[in-house]
Amino acid sequence: MKKILVVDDNVVNLKFVDKMLKSNEEYKPVLVPSGSKALQFLSKNVPDLILLDILMPEMDGYQVLEEIRKMPEVADVPVLFLTAEEDEGLQERIKEVGAQGFLLKPFKQEALLNLVGQYLA
Repeated sequence: MKKILVVDDNVVNLKFVDKMLKSNEEYKPVLVPSGSKALQFLSKNVPDLILLDILMPEMDGYQVLEEIRKMPEVADVPVLFLTAEEDEGLQERIKEVGAQGFLLKPFKQEALLNLVGQYLA
């Protein structure tokens, strides 16, 4: 099974993504509600993929990714942003910080599974 870390401060979004991912029996989502909890999880676990919200209190997704890239065990794990943020420089910013891609909220199950599938094939 492919372990996918899902980081989002919105519980509704976490449950929504969890349900979508579980439709594929090969995926095992692990849900965490904050950047600090994600970093705690990553200090002891190596997922196959990380889905990361950008707009979160405490630490935003960019800050979390910056910390992930400093952790040797998980530095190379692909990270995809899930975000409602639609500013003009989003694509460039995401590439600058080292994420592999993003999906704009709200999204459909098919779009999520297609994007995830590109990195877990």
